[in-house]
Amino acid sequence: MLPERLSASLRYFTGLALQPANRWDGFDLSAPESREASLRGQILFSGCALAALAAHPSAGADEAALAGDALAALVDRMIQRRVWAVWAAETERASRKPDPVDAGYGAYSGALSVLLGLQAAVGGQVRYLDDPFVLRWSADVRASYTADELAESLWRQARASPEGAISCEADTATASGMAAALWALRLHDAAYGSAYGAAGDAWLSTLGGRMAIRGPRLPGRGALAGSLSLRSRRASLGGDALEDAWALALTASLDRDLVARLAERHWPALPKIRERGEHLAAAFSYLLAVELGDAERAAGLLAYAEERLGPEDDAEVGRRYAGAPAAPWVTALFAIGEAGGLGRLLAATPPAAPAPPADSMGGDLAHAA
Repeated sequence: MLPERLSASLRYFTGLALQPANRWDGFDLSAPESREASLRGQILFSGCALAALAAHPSAGADEAALAGDALAALVDRMIQRRVWAVWAAETERASRKPDPVDAGYGAYSGALSVLLGLQAAVGGQVRYLDDPFVLRWSADVRASYTADELAESLWRQARASPEGAISCEADTATASGMAAALWALRLHDAAYGSAYGAAGDAWLSTLGGRMAIRGPRLPGRGALAGSLSLRSRRASLGGDALEDAWALALTASLDRDLVARLAERHWPALPKIRERGEHLAAAFSYLLAVELGDAERAAGLLAYAEERLGPEDDAEVGRRYAGAPAAPWVTALFAIGEAGGLGRLLAATPPAAPAPPADSMGGDLAHAA
């Protein structure tokens, strides 16, 4: 059985996920596409928290099964139109097909594929292995994919770029969006015996080369460039503390040595992060410290959360940081860290059913005449 604190976290995330599909109580809906409060981020990292809790060595069979059911419900929430509607509307206005998997929205398709991979990681019933999910934009416009076709789409896009880069949004790749895509490919390999993950090696080289910021650490110059243009193949001049912490925390399990080196340029930003109350950046920094085994920094950031983020715990709702914007997201990051981090999920993923052949790609977008 999970320790009391983690059990309360499980109660919180299962309550969020298993409410009726048209109910979003507890999610922050104020800015569903903003970087700091996106609905996509709240769903994705709630799913990561559920997987980390299910994989905890103390988790009982009933707790793991409950987490798996909640994770399946989050997959269906991620598929809902409201999560990707803003991107699709802008894409359609630009006379392009509003299919968030086919190309152009790796920040979404990578996150959805991670959730499906995490289901395999916790030994649950993986959704959409045979029957495809449907992304309905309108009565006449929709796209359908199986879980394997989704992962293969990410693989094909990464292979098509010399930098291993996928368009996360607006023809740019971000280190945070790419980290999720690489996780998706690695999880798929672990579950189905595919060889998609090797396509991420080019991006890790790009991350340590073109995306890494070098030279004196000046204000506004942290660890990583904010984005890479797929057209010019050039990195932007600089990013920010949130992008650094987010990307490094997710990439740490994929290339620990690279991330440990890059993190040395992020840690000096912690005093300002705390001073300005940048709660999401603080939460990702906490997870980064956990993934790198930096117990002292992790303890300090957990203390910050307990002091500044309004922790609440009750028998009905569970444990959450109610004082933070996008509370599910911030709460999830601390819960993942307290459960031991994300790294064990790759090693623990049990083999699932064999993947379909690589050229069984689907994903037709249907437009009625």
